[in-house]
Amino acid sequence: MLQAERYKIICAHVQQMGAVRVTELSKLCQVSQETIRRDLTKLEQKKKLTRSFGGAVSLDAPDLISTAITEDKTWQTNSVDRAESFRKRTEAHPDVKAKITKAALQFIRSGDCILMDNSSTCWFLARQIPDIDITVVTNSLRIIQALACRDKVRIIGIGGEYSERHDDFHGPVAESAIRNFQINSFFFSCQGLNLENGVRDGSEINARLKQVMLQVSAQKILMVDSSKFEQYAFSKICMLDEIDVMVTNNCIDERYRSLYPQLNVVEVDK
Repeated sequence: MLQAERYKIICAHVQQMGAVRVTELSKLCQVSQETIRRDLTKLEQKKKLTRSFGGAVSLDAPDLISTAITEDKTWQTNSVDRAESFRKRTEAHPDVKAKITKAALQFIRSGDCILMDNSSTCWFLARQIPDIDITVVTNSLRIIQALACRDKVRIIGIGGEYSERHDDFHGPVAESAIRNFQINSFFFSCQGLNLENGVRDGSEINARLKQVMLQVSAQKILMVDSSKFEQYAFSKICMLDEIDVMVTNNCIDERYRSLYPQLNVVEVDK
């Protein structure tokens, strides 16, 4: 398919639907998501549409997303910001995150190969990791920078498409690289979790990458502060029965223990 033809298809589909995700356009045009993102950037420059996080919005419907959110009262009261920057995430509950990650250090042993996602909580963990003989695999540039001063820590950065907003790498290249590893423990966080719908993330791209990370890891360790319990985010990462350890400041609902007896819940405020 020629580029000009693809541009026409994208513009027509966005105009018809009002708002479209990158994944949908990728399937429609039968090209990679990276190609679609480049197309959307060019089309936005040509003032044919407006880029949005994970897709595009028609110029004729600038308020479509906000209108839909307003109409959905459950989403309005319980949803998590689907596009928070890394900086904003580091500013949320820093003292609690520091306590949670200090408790999570007990699951890191000399000789381990650990995997860390792009969450601000993992960044707090990286800053507390002692200079011991471990290998850290991550897609987060901030975590790489935090560990760079450690002499004994081996750091492996996952490449892929770079996100300036989140200071990380993602996409098919990152997913392919991660599949080649065998990990002792995967440390990660989320934007929301609830009993019915599991562990959630505001970004479909991040959720898919974390799913691959879960697949290659022997032990899955979720670090989450109590403000994220019973919150709803856009994409599912996994269900709670796929996690081995949950480190939190306060498990606000005892059903997390009773319904998931395999889950080792570590509470730092008890």
